[in-house]
Amino acid sequence: MNLNKRFFRPDEVAEMLLMSKRTIYRMMHDGRLPGVDLTKRPWRIPRDAILTLFPPDSRPA
Repeated sequence: MNLNKRFFRPDEVAEMLLMSKRTIYRMMHDGRLPGVDLTKRPWRIPRDAILTLFPPDSRPA
């Protein structure tokens, strides 16, 4: 998993986590995955929010 950027598009997160974009948007909508709504650009998901989905001992380096 390449986590060199600070923010990721929902489709990038879906690909990393092997989930559908719809699932990622659903997780953002119900609060399980924080997202940032940047005006005139698609939503972005902070790297730290992605890392919180993994237990500390299994987080990618």
